Amino acid sequence: MSFFNCVADAVDEGSIDKGRGERAQAMWKDLSGKYERQGHPRHTAEAMAAEDVKAAFRREAGEVRHVALSKMAAVRKMQAEVNAAKAPDMVSSVERLDYRHRGLVRRFQGRVGEFLREHHRDILGRVTNKTGMSDVVRELHGEATGNVTARALADGIRAALEDMRLMFNEAGGLAGKLENWGMPHAHNRQAVTKAGFDRWFSEVSPRLDWRKMEDNLTGKPFQVEGGAPPPPDVQRAVLKEAWDNIAFGKSSTEAVYGRPKGVATYRKHSEQRVLIFKSADDWMAYNRDFGTGDAFKSLMGHVHRMARDITLMREFGPNPALGAEYKAQLWEKKARDSGNTAFSEKVGADSKRGLRMLKVLSGGRASESALQDWIATFMSSTRHVLTSAFLDRAVIASASDLNTMRLAASAIGMNPMNLISKQVGALQSLSKDELLRAGWIADTMADAGTALARFQQDVAPSEIAERLSSASMRVQGLSQWTDRARATFYQDMSGYLASEAHKPMSQLFPALRTLLERHGVTPEDWAMFTKADHMFTADNGATFAMPIYWREATDLPENVADDIFFKMQGAIEEQMELAVPTGSLYARSFVDPAAFDLPPGTLLYELAKSGLMFKSFAMTFTVNQHRQIMAHGGYLSAGGAGYALNLAAGAVAMGAISTQVNEILMGRDPQDMTNPAFWARAAMKGGAFGIVGDIATTGQSSWGGGFASYVAGPIPQVAQDTYDLLIKNGVEFLQGKD
Repeated sequence: MSFFNCVADAVDEGSIDKGRGERAQAMWKDLSGKYERQGHPRHTAEAMAAEDVKAAFRREAGEVRHVALSKMAAVRKMQAEVNAAKAPDMVSSVERLDYRHRGLVRRFQGRVGEFLREHHRDILGRVTNKTGMSDVVRELHGEATGNVTARALADGIRAALEDMRLMFNEAGGLAGKLENWGMPHAHNRQAVTKAGFDRWFSEVSPRLDWRKMEDNLTGKPFQVEGGAPPPPDVQRAVLKEAWDNIAFGKSSTEAVYGRPKGVATYRKHSEQRVLIFKSADDWMAYNRDFGTGDAFKSLMGHVHRMARDITLMREFGPNPALGAEYKAQLWEKKARDSGNTAFSEKVGADSKRGLRMLKVLSGGRASESALQDWIATFMSSTRHVLTSAFLDRAVIASASDLNTMRLAASAIGMNPMNLISKQVGALQSLSKDELLRAGWIADTMADAGTALARFQQDVAPSEIAERLSSASMRVQGLSQWTDRARATFYQDMSGYLASEAHKPMSQLFPALRTLLERHGVTPEDWAMFTKADHMFTADNGATFAMPIYWREATDLPENVADDIFFKMQGAIEEQMELAVPTGSLYARSFVDPAAFDLPPGTLLYELAKSGLMFKSFAMTFTVNQHRQIMAHGGYLSAGGAGYALNLAAGAVAMGAISTQVNEILMGRDPQDMTNPAFWARAAMKGGAFGIVGDIATTGQSSWGGGFASYVAGPIPQVAQDTYDLLIKNGVEFLQGKD
């Protein structure tokens, strides 16, 4: 009896449902026909097809069970959280995710710290030790180079990638283990679609290792060891699906009512590994022609994506967007059951804001067409070029960090003068080697755009535009200033935590205890985190309670250690953001086009992005300090008013210094400090509103135009200037005018 008839009998007997039976029969017919066309006798083709169908259904059942269990665990966690909470927590939970994401990025960067020290980007955006980088890529692909250093670095990267994969799967993901996988890659949609399928296929297919590429249906490799590659028609079918997914999106495969748009998070990192290359040279050739960057950029992009997806799935389940919607519904039901309409309104506002924040954190929507993709890249590149031109003195405005660092330290009981003295070099800090040993990696060593993000957060620009804007930040010293400020605060807060280790959590400084409790730290977590034998010891004998180092040193079970790490590092990241503002997810949820599902490359998206230029720092500063004032009792309370006056006094002083330094750098005489208008300008300059200070001083922004031009951003002004230069002048020339 054929497999087809066996399935039919099973459906008739009720052993399997009709839908699954018909799907199995259709799969069997397709596979047996394929194998017969490959030259196998009919009975052999049918037997092979039957085995493949059974393997496919077994694999599907295992995946469904794994995802279902992860989903149920997330559902139970969210139900318990909503039941126990007294106030809506969607905004706070998503914001904690942002800090945990940053913390996990730091941990993974620390895991590949030696690689980053050897192969980071220089001031022009070029990877240092390019030859060594090629050897590392070859070692990752299982190719012996004889370079002992490259092999050691590759082993470290391989271990970090495996750690990411295991954490991703533990959170509900489906990413199988691949030996000598090599490096992750991201496709350049514009390059792929411009080439067309036929050219793309002819260049890609010979580079692929079909022995390592698995059939998504059965989980078996397309080519058995020692056997021949799959026939050309099979290769074309596999790569045509991959090309269509890149060009049109995964969700275009079929229409399914009620399916969320895009690929579920738990499948993302298995989808990214569909194409596996024969060699490092093949990978580098594909990345050059159809990828989005060099090996360094590919690796660091993978670190950020994995860290984001892991934290999202840990909080909201295998499909975070659906999980977050479910939690919002739990809150709606709780509000309804309470019978309190005011509480219901509060719940609705909190859920709406939290879901918008989640969209921003998730990266927002992708462009919907190749044209939109091109427009988005062009406009992003334009904004980066303008940034390099107009933010030439951003480091001066960033002197206000000394004031915010002082306030952030004082708020939780730290000594602010030690912190500031270390930042300006008056006191000794940990050396670069000690920080590397502790697992701390400077942001700009791992990501050249970190300093720029303080003023602008954008989609990926062209390579040259990114290098230009990054170089402008490095040349003026903003990158080094930001790196030093965050590293100084991290080590000082870690030292402070170590000094408090002998105390139970109930006896900690009240604001510090509140911070830890907000991130879910329990007295038991605190006791385990502050064990002396898991602290980092500097060369001078000083001890530091550093979560990144602690996570590698602790002997606790993996799941327990991860949980404590996320809580402690998240708390430090929150306080560090208050000290050295770089970006507020909460602020972005009000204005970022990603929060409103606007795809890049559309008119509204690009207009919004222009309006947001150079405002990230100002928005973050404003939101952070407003929250601090409210946490101290509000503007009309003694605590809130006292904090606000303390903030203002420090801001004005730093603004006055910034203003005078700026005048000297511009070749002008210092301004008259007896003029009250000077102190008004200093107040705006010191409060992160540097460009507004320019408007107050000169009547216009650095790119021309007054306050309206500042609100709209430089793009409309640049467009007007371009029109005047080319079109208007051309018309006047034809009219015989000057």
